[in-house]
Amino acid sequence: MKKLHYFKNFLAFLILLAYPCQAQINLGTTVVQNTVVATNLSVPWDMTYGADGWIWFTELGGNIKRIQPDTHEIRQVFTIPDVALFGFSVGLHSIVLHPDFNNTPFVYVHYANSTTTSKIVRYTFDLPNNTLTNATIIMGGIPAGVSHNGSRMVILEDKLYISLGDTYSTPAVAQNLASINGKVLRMNLDGSIPTDNPIPGSYVYSLGHRNPQGLCYGAGKLYSSEHGTGANDEINTIEPNRNYGWPTVEGLCNTAAEITFCNANNVKEPIWSWSPSIAPAGIDYYQNAAIPEWNHSLLLAVLKDKKLIHLKLSEDGNQVVQQNTYLVNTYGRLRDVLVLPDGRVFLCTSNKDYAGSPVATDDRIIELRNNALAVAGFTDGNETTIYPVPSDHLLNIESNFQIGFVAITDATGKEMYSAAYSSQVDVSGFTAGLYYLQLFDANKTLVDQKKILVK
Repeated sequence: MKKLHYFKNFLAFLILLAYPCQAQINLGTTVVQNTVVATNLSVPWDMTYGADGWIWFTELGGNIKRIQPDTHEIRQVFTIPDVALFGFSVGLHSIVLHPDFNNTPFVYVHYANSTTTSKIVRYTFDLPNNTLTNATIIMGGIPAGVSHNGSRMVILEDKLYISLGDTYSTPAVAQNLASINGKVLRMNLDGSIPTDNPIPGSYVYSLGHRNPQGLCYGAGKLYSSEHGTGANDEINTIEPNRNYGWPTVEGLCNTAAEITFCNANNVKEPIWSWSPSIAPAGIDYYQNAAIPEWNHSLLLAVLKDKKLIHLKLSEDGNQVVQQNTYLVNTYGRLRDVLVLPDGRVFLCTSNKDYAGSPVATDDRIIELRNNALAVAGFTDGNETTIYPVPSDHLLNIESNFQIGFVAITDATGKEMYSAAYSSQVDVSGFTAGLYYLQLFDANKTLVDQKKILVK
């Protein structure tokens, strides 16, 4: 019996060696498996999902890489030659892809190119050679500082939004409409000023920001996370031509001076704040049957407090009604969070930055997924057959289990089709590219999901 006991302990030890970075988040009916899928990275800053089916991410020193979310293969795409690396983690920051990436393979990045300036550059992705070409400056000469440079980018329809900080040493610029710092900017995809911007002839979409390091779209709203000073870190809904108060106002309008300023300057208060500060970073919106407990919520990566925060939204999306925290001190500083169309969530660490304490495998990317769905597979070997793939007209669906409802989303998670189950779906009106077919039972529980290509 003692030998058997030792053997069981040894077997358990071998299992731990084989899966050293797996853990679980228990949400009640759903168990979320979190697994490290990439190691030895160098301060990954921003992640975005492409219509090519890969996660694109930046590293502070200038690298642009892709990771395949199913196999976890990583490919180096490009190293930007003129990235300036200095200060409190200043370098290559945000990345976003053109919404019609398969037909218009543009990659937009924001990075510091000197100790006083940053710029937004558009590249063209050369798929056969897995590299970037045709660097085009979309916006240059953006004032930069040793910190508080933002930045995140979001493309909505045909407009690019970017969050920029106050450059650390010049907080007053956040209230100066002649400056683009301390603002959320809105521009056309070629860098020109849209004619329907809230201030004619200006990029400024909102003002009064200190250091907004998160930006995402969901539930019809643009959300941001923003660093306060020692207190009053914020979650905001970004609205056109609204003032967010910095440097006069921190958090809510709750002092005499703040109330006077807020009443006079159309200030929008945060929908949530933290004191003392936690250092909120990347943010993304979650709405997927894969993890129903997180539906209609924001997921927030946190640096100083080293955790993932779940913020449940009110029905109208204008308030946070519940906060939950996960993975506290599990992976260290978390810089970004990315939700995939299939409901999986990816996190990246920032332990090799100026404030981190890296372990031997840092920096890392971590995958979070519904444990039951991970076992079920969500692979082409499941019990559903989809054909033809790629398709340009009718998509046939055959399954040996009961399907009640069918939905199709594009690679960004936007719903393109939803209806009661039919064995054929017409995709002839879809733009060529990658989509996700989701199958639900009669109770609207997600039971299977397939990647499909439309040609």
